[in-house]
Amino acid sequence: MRIVTAMQMKNIDKAAIEDYGIQEIVLMENAGTAVAKKVEEMLGNIHNGDIFIAAGTGNNGGDAFVAARQLLNHGFKVKLFVLGDKNHFTASAKINYDILHKISNEIYEIETDHDWDKVKMALSLSNAVLDGLCGTGMKLPLRAEHKKMINLINKYSKKTIAIDLPSGVEADRGEVEDDCAVKADFTVTLGLPKIGSLLYPGAAFVGQMQVEDINLPAALLNDINICHKLIDYDLIKNYLPARPMDAYKGSCGRVLAIAGSVGYTGAAVLCTKAALKTGAGLVTLGTGESLYDIFAEKLLEIMVKPLPEADKGAVSTAAVDVILPREESYDAILLGPGLGRNPATLDFVQKFALQVKKPLVLDADAIFAFAGQAEKLKQCAHMPILTPHLGEFANLLQIKVKDLKHNLWQYAQESAKEYNCVFVVKSEKTIVACPDGQIFLTTVGNPGMATAGSGDVLAGMITALRADKLNTIKAAIAGVYLHGKAGDLAAQEGMVGVIASDIINKVQMVRKSIDVK
Repeated sequence: MRIVTAMQMKNIDKAAIEDYGIQEIVLMENAGTAVAKKVEEMLGNIHNGDIFIAAGTGNNGGDAFVAARQLLNHGFKVKLFVLGDKNHFTASAKINYDILHKISNEIYEIETDHDWDKVKMALSLSNAVLDGLCGTGMKLPLRAEHKKMINLINKYSKKTIAIDLPSGVEADRGEVEDDCAVKADFTVTLGLPKIGSLLYPGAAFVGQMQVEDINLPAALLNDINICHKLIDYDLIKNYLPARPMDAYKGSCGRVLAIAGSVGYTGAAVLCTKAALKTGAGLVTLGTGESLYDIFAEKLLEIMVKPLPEADKGAVSTAAVDVILPREESYDAILLGPGLGRNPATLDFVQKFALQVKKPLVLDADAIFAFAGQAEKLKQCAHMPILTPHLGEFANLLQIKVKDLKHNLWQYAQESAKEYNCVFVVKSEKTIVACPDGQIFLTTVGNPGMATAGSGDVLAGMITALRADKLNTIKAAIAGVYLHGKAGDLAAQEGMVGVIASDIINKVQMVRKSIDVK
């Protein structure tokens, strides 16, 4: 499913009206009807049907007016409070407001302190709240009266449904001012999901999301110029190759992981085991020669290749001349998990990455090796996949994390294009950004996966998929999905206490559950 900015959704609506001849009032009727239906589903019957509705003067408010009329016609009790100047109603919202005014005598405008007292009383007696206050056109900072209404809605903690996205959540970046946004139990999003409702902190206010078809033309919703998509089962179900009956270990992907250093041997163990569990037929660990005995004992199914060292456990630049002559033995190479930041090791990473002809995945310390020198990544033989968390991404770009988080979507999109890389940016919602402008946002994963080694597992999984003949973009996307879904399965046994090995142990189950076409 595609996801959109506020402007993209506005353009879709405009095209539906101007190019297809669908009247705006019809779209509003469809939207309000879908919202009313969801309210009825939540409440069950009219005996639980005292509904408080907050509405603005834009089309989001217009959707609320339609929903209010539908609910009244079905026997629910509705008190509707309008915030804003009635002279500023949009045309379609004004039509529906006027219709509603002829049906109900419980429509209130908020102008005085006494009106706010009515708001508090209505909220205290309501069974549910419908939020139609601010739409996708909302800009921060919020107006004082909007803040007041949002805080009151949250204070009374009723079952709350938001129309399109919760009021106070910025539609494109998911920004929220001073934690002031409607805390919805359910959000009925119209047409397509808005990016801001999927990014944190905004996503924390959305509750459960349901995307409602309001009969916009399919050609508009599937426009290839909307290059943002959700990573879900429907997207990746045909990505994963079936294993043929005549498969052998060399045909299922040969992975080399250059990883591990003194104090960080676990990262090497996790990434290599994850590659095997994801389906790689052969996995080799390249690591400092003094660590050979440790890994040879731990990794029974993985070959260990000792590499020259600068210091104990720190791979040296000389390793370039050891690995390059044998690069044809591997289908994809992972650089970085637990590799360390010895200057000689960082020098090795740069020289090797820019000379090797095989597909590369760069994680952790390998990303650090290019900090402030990301332009060098354009010299890689294949478009590399980088898997940074926010700190590593900010360091690569030489910016502050807070600035990165403020506009993560744009930084990821622009960096992928500028440096010809696929970025798998690990955050509350992992995103995959591609040089052609496409961005993919995960729908799976959970807070339990915020655990040491989880990123090493993801890097190993992506490398295995890249080695198994998936192209760069599909390997990154499928790896993110398998990793998140495995984490969700692991969390079913308890979210707190999930460890990276738990994720690895669920990968096989996830692959089995996907229908390979």
